[in-house]
Amino acid sequence: MNPLKECYEKNGILIAAHRGTNGGNILQNTSKAYLNSIRHNADMFEVDVIRSKDGEFFAFHDGQEPLVFGEKIDIRTLSSEEIQRKECFNSLNEPTLQKIEKISDVLKNFEGQSLINIDRSWFYWDTFLDKLKTYPSLNQVLLKSPVKKELLEMLRDSGLNVMYMPIIKTIEELDFVLSFEGINTVAVELVFQDLENPIISKKVIDDLHEKGLLIWVNALTLSDSIILSAKIDDDTAIAHDGESWGKLVSIGFDIIQTDWPLLLYQYLVEKNKKIKIKENYHVQKL
Repeated sequence: MNPLKECYEKNGILIAAHRGTNGGNILQNTSKAYLNSIRHNADMFEVDVIRSKDGEFFAFHDGQEPLVFGEKIDIRTLSSEEIQRKECFNSLNEPTLQKIEKISDVLKNFEGQSLINIDRSWFYWDTFLDKLKTYPSLNQVLLKSPVKKELLEMLRDSGLNVMYMPIIKTIEELDFVLSFEGINTVAVELVFQDLENPIISKKVIDDLHEKGLLIWVNALTLSDSIILSAKIDDDTAIAHDGESWGKLVSIGFDIIQTDWPLLLYQYLVEKNKKIKIKENYHVQKL
């Protein structure tokens, strides 16, 4: 059994924290945000990846530069030294001493502590996959990407033994990735704008579970216009006492990505969909 499935069997519905849990003076996609998410009872956290112009990998979601740096730049055009020197601003638009961190440091900080979903690395798989092989915490990593033949071939040919989760929007994508051999697919992420999408039909959900795959859904609300789960999301959950999270569970999702892990945890425990954590939380300090 893979580590993701083991965590699910032990804990029930899994909670994934979007970019960690940030706010106040804690920056998104930093070790403090990731530690905060674990203390909010998340089972795993999501880490976005960028590559500096000199080939180093950092935890950052490109496009967030105006929010984090206070200026319109492209972090990917900066050297690693420039990135590490860059002043950052917190959620109150006040300067903070926190800095953008290397992926290697993040994985080292949480070795043996939490599952880690690595997002947006596929843009750099020509060098990132080989780099990922050097990390001792590889068994904790869930790697994801869109379903593109060239990406699946790169992953297969890399020889990297890592848990993989494709991002699925259509039945055609699902059929293609499930027939693709040589990669360690342990879960699927389903993205749907409405409940009529056949990828969330009972038959498809049941078939995926029969294959031993876990099913991931994004409850996070990126904006009012970006729809990841038919508006059955965090915003409506908070407004309606968790009802939308319950709807996602009833559809058959096993992993829910959220910006509000503690609220989701409390809801799932109340509904007997998650094992209550007795000690919060035997994680190391940074």
